[in-house]
Amino acid sequence: MGAAGGPGGAPRVGLRWDPRWDPVDLPRIARSAEELGYDELWTVEDCFSGGGLTATAIALAATEEIEVGLGLLPAVVRNPAIAAMELAVLARLYPGRFLAAFGHGVDVWMEQIGDRPPNRMPVLEETVEVVRALLRGEELTVDLRTVHLDKVVLEHPPAEPPPILIGTTGPRGLALAGRAADGIVLVETACPAAVEWARAAAAPDPGRVIAYCFLSIDDDDAAGIAAIRPQIEAWMTSGAFPDMAEQAGLGRDGTGPLSDAVLQTIAAAGDPDSCRRTIEGLWAAGADSVVLLPRAGDGITQFERFGREVLPALRLA
Repeated sequence: MGAAGGPGGAPRVGLRWDPRWDPVDLPRIARSAEELGYDELWTVEDCFSGGGLTATAIALAATEEIEVGLGLLPAVVRNPAIAAMELAVLARLYPGRFLAAFGHGVDVWMEQIGDRPPNRMPVLEETVEVVRALLRGEELTVDLRTVHLDKVVLEHPPAEPPPILIGTTGPRGLALAGRAADGIVLVETACPAAVEWARAAAAPDPGRVIAYCFLSIDDDDAAGIAAIRPQIEAWMTSGAFPDMAEQAGLGRDGTGPLSDAVLQTIAAAGDPDSCRRTIEGLWAAGADSVVLLPRAGDGITQFERFGREVLPALRLA
């Protein structure tokens, strides 16, 4: 397995750290994910759970080979020069094992902290472009719409700049990622049709495509689907990701009929064979990595069972 991967390489499987889990358990869970054979572990920066950079550093320090991704850093609260400084340290200490993704930030959280700008796209694009340039060791003097730097250069740029991705689902954000980032992170309601659509929307080069995917592994399909259905329906009807809902055939409001078959294209739900087929479907659609989000309640048991019962079969496929 190891840390190498991305576009054109072998398809990968990751685990996303659940911000509801106690951060005290992060080192143990990171080591367990690595031992089970996961390619990636993704941390999060959910308000007001824990700092993404802190969690990423802890996960990297606790492991030896697994790649650790940070998603998503809200661009509106990260000065790009300071963000680049932080990312450079991790990239220097753990070359080839670290990548990060920026996003807009969840609206309600950004409003809670007074950082929801009227136009988010320039903030995201300029932040990503400047962070990538600084990580390449460039000296920047820029006076952009949202970023202003005067002769800024990192004292310790990494020899191998980490990939910087954008987490988004709308056509404007995907087009932005295609021209400004090293890849895209798609939220956990992406079905194969959504992955194909997102790759096309991020043309000419979507870079590395990461697809988050709910996990609900069980003894049979009925139990796995029933356990995750309320969560999938809530996401689809939330109005937050209309393009993902539309690609799944549920209409932009997400209220269309969600059959078991459609649900199993969105979530790895059911017995081990069904979970495997969901992952393979997302790979076939163009996802370079499928990152699993275990269902609430027994999430640690979920990712451990998947690692024992599904990962070996995926490696033989």
